[in-house]
Amino acid sequence: MTMSSRATGRLKACVKCKALVPLDVNLCPVCRGTVFSTDWSGCVSVIDPERSKVARLLNITKPGRYALKVR
Repeated sequence: MTMSSRATGRLKACVKCKALVPLDVNLCPVCRGTVFSTDWSGCVSVIDPERSKVARLLNITKPGRYALKVR
């Protein structure tokens, strides 16, 4: 099952690092970016980025929830 902005309706993705944050957040807690999109799809949660092969593949260095694709 693919999560998307249409399915959750409560999250937006940072365009720079793809971190998912609530709609009311104006500064990305991961990369400090300020540009967001509500048009995203797919979701991955990373708990331990140092040991995660998925995090390494996606260049994720901090724990959190990330979009797989941001438009």
